[in-house]
Amino acid sequence: MTLTEVEARAVEAIRKADHFTASIFLGPGQYRIERPPTVLAAMQAAREIETEPGAVTRRALICAIAPDGHATLLTAALLAKLLSLKS
Repeated sequence: MTLTEVEARAVEAIRKADHFTASIFLGPGQYRIERPPTVLAAMQAAREIETEPGAVTRRALICAIAPDGHATLLTAALLAKLLSLKS
């Protein structure tokens, strides 16, 4: 399985990331944001924060954050593909 150009750029963002965020919108002005050091920890944090009472029907967003603050959104499809390549 090969990666598209967009996926390859996301992989590069993961490799160069300073940290990751897992965040979820809970309501007007209400967010929960976790700042784990690795993409796998961000995936775990996303699963945990999706259990917040106000987040019953929402999914968490995972981003790779570069040292300069640039954020790259990591989609569920990309993360699933990367996990399948790892196996």
